[in-house]
Amino acid sequence: MQFTLIFTTLVHIGVGLATLVDFDSSAELGKQFLSQEFEYAHTHSKIIVGGGTTGLALARRLSADFPNKQVLVLEAGRSGADDPLVTVPQRSFSFIGTDIDWLYTTVPQVHASNQSINLSSGKVLGGGSAVNGLVWGRPAKEDWDDFERLGSSGWNWENLYGSARKSETLNVPAAPFAQEYGYSVEPASHGHSGPVDTSFPPFVPLQHLKFIDASLELGHPLNLDPYAGNNTGAWFTLSSQTPRNTRETSEFAYFDPVLHSENLLVCMHAFVTKLDISSAPNGQIKSTGVEVRFPDGSIVSAKVKSHGEVIMSAGAIRTPQLLELSGIGNKDILQALNIPVKLDLPGVGENFEDHTLTIMTYKLKPGFLSFDALSYNATLKQEQQELYDRKRLGWLTFAQAVLNFAPAQTVLSQEELEMAEALLQTKPDSISQDAFDLIKQKITDGIPQAEYLLFNAFSGGPVKENMTSYVSLAITHLHPLSRGSIHINTTSIDDHPKIDPNVLESEWDTWFLAKATAYGRRFFETESFKEIFDSEEVFPGLDTQTDEQWQQFIKDTVNLGYHTVGTASLLPRDKNGVVDPNLKVYGTANIRVADNSISPLLVSAHTQTTAYAIAERAADIIKST
Repeated sequence: MQFTLIFTTLVHIGVGLATLVDFDSSAELGKQFLSQEFEYAHTHSKIIVGGGTTGLALARRLSADFPNKQVLVLEAGRSGADDPLVTVPQRSFSFIGTDIDWLYTTVPQVHASNQSINLSSGKVLGGGSAVNGLVWGRPAKEDWDDFERLGSSGWNWENLYGSARKSETLNVPAAPFAQEYGYSVEPASHGHSGPVDTSFPPFVPLQHLKFIDASLELGHPLNLDPYAGNNTGAWFTLSSQTPRNTRETSEFAYFDPVLHSENLLVCMHAFVTKLDISSAPNGQIKSTGVEVRFPDGSIVSAKVKSHGEVIMSAGAIRTPQLLELSGIGNKDILQALNIPVKLDLPGVGENFEDHTLTIMTYKLKPGFLSFDALSYNATLKQEQQELYDRKRLGWLTFAQAVLNFAPAQTVLSQEELEMAEALLQTKPDSISQDAFDLIKQKITDGIPQAEYLLFNAFSGGPVKENMTSYVSLAITHLHPLSRGSIHINTTSIDDHPKIDPNVLESEWDTWFLAKATAYGRRFFETESFKEIFDSEEVFPGLDTQTDEQWQQFIKDTVNLGYHTVGTASLLPRDKNGVVDPNLKVYGTANIRVADNSISPLLVSAHTQTTAYAIAERAADIIKST
């Protein structure tokens, strides 16, 4: 249940108990608490910077593991409670350009027609879990095992699989929906008592069901258990939504049930500007707290004393930005901005990657509808809104249902596989040899390299006709080789950092995404899709045929999957790592990172489940250390 707004001022002054404080509406109260330091002299008390997917999950676990210690979460955004932008599944990604969007964009991409690419990110309690596409999938076993192969003991499939299941409660589909849509799930591969409800939607558009049929026509396997380490094939994906068919976020799942916790305080509109740093024994540094800016512009220090910790959970863009503004990072970057160097750690902000993707768009035949119809059929829109409001059924319960993960051996012909082998002889400059070798091995071993999914609306192309329903196919490269960086270029927290994913630096990345996109056309040539789609391709259009044309299309239109990782990598320090296997920032006594920035490489999945797994594993690590 979403009690968040009710308790925005539930504070017992003098007892040190508070649940949720909005620094916008309760600024003086917030300043009083922070200036009194919350009595954070307690051993193992924690300040968590960022109340996103990982931050709130970790806060919940730490407050339970250390009942006599205080846990403070500082979130720059507001609550997502009672906001249809957040709660209604069909409105996923509607947050872009709103007050809960950080409004990030990349610098012009030199290998991608100088595009500046949107990289919107959730500025709201719950972070990405409050704004993403609700997809609940797990990667191939090899992906999580690679974390350990890259040098971080204990970060492997076995441990992360356990952490992932600890985060979830599987809701088995009701018999009528399972029968109607063909849902299948293996309960043994899931958790049954975790905070996050996962469910299948009670409505699936016909075109998504036809996508399963089209995949089978092309020879793709139907995967009945994609959550146990083998995600190859076409399968029905669970969504992060409740049995009442509202979005599940870390705010609703992890925080709302502990609103009365006596040792957990979550602060909204609490804008952290930097970490306060001092020296520590053995040549290390430590954080004594963080600087917090209130909506009125005033700045108050939140202090952590003695054996307390500061945990960065601000996300893969904001975590490295805050570290650098605090003097932790590459000394050359810091000195160029006259920032005193507290710790020379060149890996901060490096190893940045995101899934690259392209879009193809097709028109549905008359009589078949997508979500586009909600914009031109007022009666349908009203009917669906009323159905959702009254019964939590109908179109608005749906965000996604079907995924198809394909290895290179499925997407490429034998001749193309030989070309791929030749292309993969060249390592791009931006990727480490270890990571390059692991990705090459996964390609050879048949681990999925391309994801295909349908967006149930017009999502790409130059012209959208009125009174017409479209569907777009998203084609994602799951293991690109190109690596970029995120670094500050001013000393102001209000200036976005320089975000450079360096997309398509690798010739392989351009070539494979072009081949995978061209393969996407085959789905629409199947009998299953011919029944409902016009034969004319809206975008890019059937005049795109040659390798050169496909590769130019990729360069002109490539996008990102909002799955940013790697900028505070879990790697050995001598391999440009930022955190050790205990998530402690190298060279620090009490600073950890726990968010997707620690992932040393992308996985063959949407990153939400990995974020929750990181939170659960981080809690276990902190409890044991």
